[in-house]
Amino acid sequence: MAKNSTYVIGCKLPNGLSFRHDDKVITLAGANSSALVNGFGMTKDVPADAWEAFEKNHADSKFIKNGIVFAVSDEKSLADASLERENVKTGLEQASKESANVKEDKGG
Repeated sequence: MAKNSTYVIGCKLPNGLSFRHDDKVITLAGANSSALVNGFGMTKDVPADAWEAFEKNHADSKFIKNGIVFAVSDEKSLADASLERENVKTGLEQASKESANVKEDKGG
C-alpha cells in the first residue's frame, strides 16, 4: 500500500486548531465549521509530513489519544471514523442549565 501524500483531518475542537510546519501555518477546521461531518470539522489535503510530525509531537495529548483530532485517507473514511467518535466529549462543550446549576429568574 502506498503511503498517503495528504490526509483528511477530523477535528471536534470548537474553534479548530492551527499549527506550524516548516514555514506554513496549517489550520484545521473545528466544530464551528460550516462543513461538519458528524460534529467534526473536515480539513482536506493536509500534507502527510506536516500531520505526521504534528501527531508525533502531540501523541500524549488528550485530543489525539481520545480521537478528538484524527487523520484518515479520504472523506468516506472520515465519515466512518467521525461516526464512531460522535459521542466523544472534548470537555469544551457548552454547559447545560442543570449542570451549571442555573436557576430561572422569577423576579420582575
